[in-house]
Amino acid sequence: MRSVVWLLLGIGLGACAGVELDAINPDGVDLSGTWLLDFSESDATPNFRSGLGGRARVARRGNDEIAKQRTEILGAAGSGFAFIVHDYQVLSADKLKIEQNHDSMGIAHEPGVYRDVSWGEKQRGLWEVYAGWEDRHLLIISKAPDMSVTERYMMKGNRLEVELKIQADDEERVLRRVYNRRSLSAR
Repeated sequence: MRSVVWLLLGIGLGACAGVELDAINPDGVDLSGTWLLDFSESDATPNFRSGLGGRARVARRGNDEIAKQRTEILGAAGSGFAFIVHDYQVLSADKLKIEQNHDSMGIAHEPGVYRDVSWGEKQRGLWEVYAGWEDRHLLIISKAPDMSVTERYMMKGNRLEVELKIQADDEERVLRRVYNRRSLSAR
């Protein structure tokens, strides 16, 4: 029975995403390497710890596990945006080290933690994650009750643009981080 529930959740996530992602990198896009943040081209790291625009955060009723995790990380009044900034290290990383293979990649965020991403549908903590390729872009679509994050990794020459579309606290934000590939001679 539990397998059927997870299968239906997985199908629902793909359908809700409204996009079909390919598990095969169609054009051989290689995101591997060391990437340094271009501060002048990137949006600043958001600070949503005190809610949006200084407004008080109204507590929601809903999934007890999500509420517990938010409270552990942010305190009782933490916003969904603050939770996302904590969970999505790319929003504050000055450097990325990416290792990519045919079915997954690993991202070391500095500062931050290491993250594994596998193509397809997976559970990551409270997030249902759907990752794969849309044309030459890697998309990672993550959903949890009352929150969603769509990460789009786009190669543009020796630049890696990461666009994050974040929906939480009944609002939507789009943030952009731009990284330049560190040359091999700079090691």
